[in-house]
Amino acid sequence: MGNAVSAAQDPPSPTMTIRIYTVDRHGRITSDRGTVGVRPAAVLPVRDVWSPCACPKCRVETGGEPADPIDRNDAIAPPDLTTMRETVGILLDPKGAPAGPTPSGAELEILTATLRGHLDVLLPEVERLTAALPENSSLRYCALACLGEARDRLHAEPSPRYGGPAGHARRLARVLNALCDHHEQLAYGQRHDEPGDDSR
Repeated sequence: MGNAVSAAQDPPSPTMTIRIYTVDRHGRITSDRGTVGVRPAAVLPVRDVWSPCACPKCRVETGGEPADPIDRNDAIAPPDLTTMRETVGILLDPKGAPAGPTPSGAELEILTATLRGHLDVLLPEVERLTAALPENSSLRYCALACLGEARDRLHAEPSPRYGGPAGHARRLARVLNALCDHHEQLAYGQRHDEPGDDSR
């Protein structure tokens, strides 16, 4: 009897394991968080919408309450800026200077392909957010300039004159970091009226 009571009080053991990892556009693993156990839930919630947003911006706009749920069919999963910045951090320090010894050989090739994959994902997202800005917005001008530079970096090839493959990878990392900044500012930052904006 005692064993039965003890078994009933023990937390449920994992019934499924899942391995969490990130791959680039070529299917190569770029980061691996290992295998974790998934414990069963007593009751699974059934919803056809995303949970209300609780970010500071939405709370301000709704008077302290979470924003209305977003229809799952219209929602777009945000890019993983954390992973993108982690990739940038392999090559650059917070000030944009080279960070530590630069990878070489196959490791550098994988890192460069990962940076290119991140840019392929982030470019259209920043373009989408930029299109909603007024034409005379300084934010729009800066974002468009960064988008143009990102496309140039994607089409460029490594050059011995500018540091070879390592220099090329660092330039990709810098423009990716700048696009992450633009995405954060446009998607999550508070938007204030800019000086000289007479669009209203």
